[in-house]
Amino acid sequence: MVLPVKVKKKTVVTLRYRPDRIMKDIFVMGNFNNWNRHGNRMTDADGDGIYETRLPLDNGVYEYQFVVDKHEIFDPENKEKVDNGFGSFNSLLRVTSAAKEKAPGIFFLQSTEKNHIRLALESKTQADSAQLHVLLDNRFAEVGAKRIESGNYIIDLSALPALPGRHILRFVATAENQPGNVLTVWLKDGRALPGGEQTLWNDAIIYSLMPDRFFNANPQNDRPVQDPNLSKQANFNGGDLAGIRQKLNDGYFDSLGVNTLWVFPINKTTNKAYREWPQPHHYFSGYHGYWPVSATEVEPRFGSLHDFKEIVNAAHQKDMRVLLDFVSNHVHKEHPFFKDHCDWFGAVDLSNGEKNIRRWDEYRLTTWFDTFLPSFDYLTSNEAVETMTDNAIWWLKQTGIDGFRHDATKHVPYKFWKRLTRKIKTEVNPRRSHKIYQIGETFGGNQLIKSYINPGMLDAQFNFNQFFTARRVLVENGGNFTDLAAAVEEALDVYGYSHLMGNLMDSHDQVRMMAFFDGDLTLSDNGAERAWKKPPLQVDHPEAYEKELVFLSYLLTVPGIPVIYYGDEIGLTGAADPDNRRMMRFGAQLTKTEKRQFERVKKIIHWRKKHSALRRGDFKTLYAEGDSWAYTRGDCSERLLIALNKGGKSNRMIFKSPGFINGRKWRLVGGDGEFSFIKDTIEIKLGPFGFCLWVSN
Repeated sequence: MVLPVKVKKKTVVTLRYRPDRIMKDIFVMGNFNNWNRHGNRMTDADGDGIYETRLPLDNGVYEYQFVVDKHEIFDPENKEKVDNGFGSFNSLLRVTSAAKEKAPGIFFLQSTEKNHIRLALESKTQADSAQLHVLLDNRFAEVGAKRIESGNYIIDLSALPALPGRHILRFVATAENQPGNVLTVWLKDGRALPGGEQTLWNDAIIYSLMPDRFFNANPQNDRPVQDPNLSKQANFNGGDLAGIRQKLNDGYFDSLGVNTLWVFPINKTTNKAYREWPQPHHYFSGYHGYWPVSATEVEPRFGSLHDFKEIVNAAHQKDMRVLLDFVSNHVHKEHPFFKDHCDWFGAVDLSNGEKNIRRWDEYRLTTWFDTFLPSFDYLTSNEAVETMTDNAIWWLKQTGIDGFRHDATKHVPYKFWKRLTRKIKTEVNPRRSHKIYQIGETFGGNQLIKSYINPGMLDAQFNFNQFFTARRVLVENGGNFTDLAAAVEEALDVYGYSHLMGNLMDSHDQVRMMAFFDGDLTLSDNGAERAWKKPPLQVDHPEAYEKELVFLSYLLTVPGIPVIYYGDEIGLTGAADPDNRRMMRFGAQLTKTEKRQFERVKKIIHWRKKHSALRRGDFKTLYAEGDSWAYTRGDCSERLLIALNKGGKSNRMIFKSPGFINGRKWRLVGGDGEFSFIKDTIEIKLGPFGFCLWVSN
């Protein structure tokens, strides 16, 4: 096998802080060290009163704080800071190395013949020193890249040996000892996979839903928990598996355009309400599915195992796939595993008498989510590893699901994921027409998130760092698209140029974006408190829907797999958990504006379904400044140009186009804007909250 290996030289950044009095401990924490409060100590080696630390960092945009004698503060010498959602600010740090500017870029050109692939080197000045390596299924291809002119290459697929079935071509560029991007082409029977075929996980458009909050089709199984301390929004609301099946049969998901369902956990849960350990001690039920009391039983309020199998079968008949949320980190204390095998679990009490609850980073592999949710200690119990990985295989074989969304990934050790993936590859994948997909949930720095993604563990995780950047840029008036463009490039660099990372706008753990867009909350507000005391009642401002469309246009046109959280398609609002988990509404329950939003969101989703370049193509930012962003994506058959304006005023972008775009004819396929091309200069005009998609093929 031949594997491309990148050796990157990090940029060393020095952070400094001068306290106004003697301090015992000073640290810096940020998304570069997973917000570890003791991650990097600052010292005053020369006694000048200035504490320093040196950080070797990759290119990207970072947020950080100083921890001064256990108190968190932003950097007083750094004028750039952003709301952190906890009533304070994080300081911003941008890192760009000189080597990054020298990295060669290769891009697809439209192929005039079906058995040819044409590529272009972005910089003609690098043409003489550039090398293009061709790999077929991780071996050097017998056919090389033929240079047809300065910076352009052609690959003749007919020169390859007979290749029945699915194969992968990779093109790796280097120039001046710098690694460039990597382009991937999937082959089917010796030719590039047709754009209309959607069989790869790169083609997925995920719709995530919580059974209890989606649709109630069988009121006979409604049984809320009876507890005077429990509010309706933290209790069972009646949604069920029959509701999901009905919407499948009605063609709701077909109409929207999604092709993959992520169903939240369906394990049987407790019949009681429990009080959270942290203040203000709210009461919850297990309606969300994350408090399992059985390894194989389905929650009766949702339905039966047979009901879920019917959902999977119905989805497969529509060429849709189903992911099931799998909880491997913990169980509820009523679970037989905890009652009969307490030695499989860690202790909730630390040696110093404190509770090991929600110590997300300090004790990440042993911390409990709450006093009634014991966490497995897989490091000391191989029996627990075997039991829970076998349980995951049981769900795959029993239900026919196509993969998992894995809860709390970073709180489960690598040995668990390696064992599970080995079992999937040996016991399940050989019997399936497509591989099982596993996507994890980890909050932390990119390096921590990436450490779980490789052929021996998970396929992907949710790209939370890009999400947080996108949220800040698109919510704040001063948010700059330069930061979001950098975050997308960083994801390509860290996770690979054909990565399967999940890109989100909303989730069950975050304030819904519509609450920000409508002005009900700001990033500095306490969304958790508002969820209980003063949740937003409705969307009041029409422009909030326009802002959401800009976010979704970005989400559905950048690399990665887009994840639509139920309600995004109608502009559902909500503060943090549990207010972000409101009951979904349909049909006559929707306002006229919400119905219109559904139709507009549907169009954007269908852009991605129709254009393979949005699912598998290359990526390059052409212009990013302030409220404006333009970028291009292309594959063998087409080249797309996407432009966004997140501001409330019309704007204009003027920029030079790269050579591989020059001379093309463009047609508008989505949105509304003006486009002109004069020689090598592109001018784009967009209206307020505008977005456009042009295609050249």
